[in-house]
Amino acid sequence: MFTLADVRNIAVQIEKNGEETYRRVAEQVDDAELQRMFIWMAEEEKRHGETFSAIIDDRNLSKEQAELEAMGRSLLQDIVSSQTFSLDGKQLAQARNLDELLTQSIEFEEDTIDFYEFLLGFLDDANALAQLNAIIEQERGHVQHLEEMLKNADTLAGYEIHL
Repeated sequence: MFTLADVRNIAVQIEKNGEETYRRVAEQVDDAELQRMFIWMAEEEKRHGETFSAIIDDRNLSKEQAELEAMGRSLLQDIVSSQTFSLDGKQLAQARNLDELLTQSIEFEEDTIDFYEFLLGFLDDANALAQLNAIIEQERGHVQHLEEMLKNADTLAGYEIHL
């Protein structure tokens, strides 16, 4: 089983991976509109990571529980440390328009939700479950926001996004 701190740390790593990918791509694209969008997405990922970092795990674990959870945490962190799910920097850099960028970003957010839902099965603390469910709902809100932006992509052309 994992602690809330483990889940928090994994979530922070996922968000950091996304932020780094969006920033790297922002430096590679020539189109100013796409560059602004990548920077906005990077800032969103950074904000998500900061939100997750603020989650506190105040449970006391026995020595045995701590050792088992350390092994599980290490395994999951190895898996997650380089994983950006469907967020591919090369593919994002080749996005020809805002529609492609938004579609890829939606897929990344949905993959993140799927992974967080997978982690729910590893938590046995009611508070941790509630907090991870709240994180999942926040991510669903991001998907809805991105889908709304995709619906209105034509009207966003040339518009600088401030949230």
